[in-house]
Amino acid sequence: MTLAILTDPKAAGISAVRLQATVATLSALGRKLPGSDSAATACRFICEQLTSCGVANQILELDAFISWPVKASLAVNGTVLPANGSAFTASADKLSGRVTRSLESADLNGAFLVIDGLPRYDSCISAQKAGALGVIAISHGPQRHYVQASPLWGAPTGPADLALLPSVPAIQVSRDAAAVLAQAIASGSQITMTSEIRTEWRAAQQPVGEIEGREPGYVLLGAHYCTWGDGATDNTAGVALLIELARLLKQQPKPRYGIKFAFWTGHEQGGYAGSSWYADAFRASLYRDAIAYLNVDIVGSRGGTTKALRNTTAELVDYVRQVLDGTVGKQTQEEEDFVDRSVKRLDPYIDPRRSARNSDQSFSGIGLATAQVSAFLPAASPEHLHGSGLAWWWHTDQDTIEHMDAAVLAVDTLIYRNLVAGLIDARALPFKPAAMAGDVLAGLRVYRDAAPALDDIARLTCLAERLADALAGWAPTASDDRLLLRLGRHLNPVLYHARSAFEFDLGRASRILPGLAAALTLNRLDADATRMAGVHLRQRANRIAHGLSQAIELVEAARNGTP
Repeated sequence: MTLAILTDPKAAGISAVRLQATVATLSALGRKLPGSDSAATACRFICEQLTSCGVANQILELDAFISWPVKASLAVNGTVLPANGSAFTASADKLSGRVTRSLESADLNGAFLVIDGLPRYDSCISAQKAGALGVIAISHGPQRHYVQASPLWGAPTGPADLALLPSVPAIQVSRDAAAVLAQAIASGSQITMTSEIRTEWRAAQQPVGEIEGREPGYVLLGAHYCTWGDGATDNTAGVALLIELARLLKQQPKPRYGIKFAFWTGHEQGGYAGSSWYADAFRASLYRDAIAYLNVDIVGSRGGTTKALRNTTAELVDYVRQVLDGTVGKQTQEEEDFVDRSVKRLDPYIDPRRSARNSDQSFSGIGLATAQVSAFLPAASPEHLHGSGLAWWWHTDQDTIEHMDAAVLAVDTLIYRNLVAGLIDARALPFKPAAMAGDVLAGLRVYRDAAPALDDIARLTCLAERLADALAGWAPTASDDRLLLRLGRHLNPVLYHARSAFEFDLGRASRILPGLAAALTLNRLDADATRMAGVHLRQRANRIAHGLSQAIELVEAARNGTP
């Protein structure tokens, strides 16, 4: 496939001045919490911008389950330390106790657990199970991050989901507090935690826009507009990118396929509330006509010259790589290795850049191909968030306009312009379906290593090999676009979802073929637990086998010329 890739933002009609102005306007609104006045103002502004460039738009209304910290602090030996509470954890009203770094239940009785990093779900639940009063996380720098600690993806579906939320409070303090807490641990001093968390259903709004195509089918682009603070780089810059892209594409002749622009709400504050609601509400349309989902998040960061390909499904990865290299040039091996280390997965045989459980990836269960390119700081930058390609100001009150670079954002906009242009006007969709079969085989390998005697793994391996053989002998033509979409509808849900394609999995851990995860712990179970795990695995394996069989049938029929 020959792509018309543009390499100069100005030549493409991208205005850094417009991007800067959009980010400045939205950042000035401060925190854009779902259901708040500032979020409503942001919605109106987004729609006004879309209307001004002739893009049809509307505001969707939804009920979202939202959580956010109101205030938090930590009193140690008469000194009050500022803190950030973690959303979806419990509130604490001057709760007092000792502090410890030990996870032993005897040590945690009447004590708070001190950890390094972010107060996420796993840390909170481990502390809760061990009997801790709560969690105190120490940042790796002077900044304090806003995060949430829910295992749910989107809204809860009943009391059982609500019961999964942590029942202990959790806060983060800056690295400056480390010495004070170490002294409190050594002396056995009492500390006092205050954390007010509000968790409630809220009426939220979500702007969407659309450019129609000549044929059925569309590319979905999404960027969350909700923010913890000003959110200049996370993710007001992403909103500006989408608006600028809508302006550019509306000026072009009507494309073969359409484009839909979605501005998500409840990203962290609702565990991807907006995108998961959209996936449920418009499932029939997405299943039938959506070609791909391109997520826009972490763009325009000052110093963000390393372009990180991430959250990309197998069938799209060659195309996205071609566009990325053609737009900004091939990155160095050092940059590639750095991105690989920054974008973490649990499965050792899978490219870490595959679609993961973050960044509003709510559409793999429907079977959509996905892609994302973020602006990471280079490996040598001193401004990293610890262990990440992100900047230290991520999810902090310091994510303000001076940390956004309009020139970087213009390049990021160009990357997405090229990605979209190559899809909406493609003579034939640039999908490489054989790569999906490769991911199935690579995913099965880790389960086979852990449970070599498990018949279900052998059965699935035979099917995956048959699929790989079928795909290796098939060359899709320009008339096969619909068939390629149907193939993804069979394979992506089993590649990325453990539950059915109509439900969202719990947690944020990223693993290919997650339905088989129980195979990794079979050798640690007693006899009865092994039997029950076997029932569970057989059911999940049957679901995967069904998806593989449907895909094989589809490809073999195409090769044989039968409908």
